[in-house]
Amino acid sequence: MTVLFFIPMTVIALYESTSPRNRWLGDFIHGTPLDEDDSPAARDPEVDEEDARNDIVISKVPFSEIVKAFPNIHEVSSSICIQ
Repeated sequence: MTVLFFIPMTVIALYESTSPRNRWLGDFIHGTPLDEDDSPAARDPEVDEEDARNDIVISKVPFSEIVKAFPNIHEVSSSICIQ
């Protein structure tokens, strides 16, 4: 079975990996470029036309307030390390 299915599976894998419709998979694996992550549109995105007319929002809390609630991971308290 290995010999029989090796060639067709290889062709399918090459097709799937180079197909433009699977570009989202490459973006997911490699991540988005850093300049796109830091844009204000990525931090506080706007909704499209119809949802905006219906007053639908993605988040009522701005990104800056959400970040303030995150713990500081650069400083580790000694009590956490001792436990």
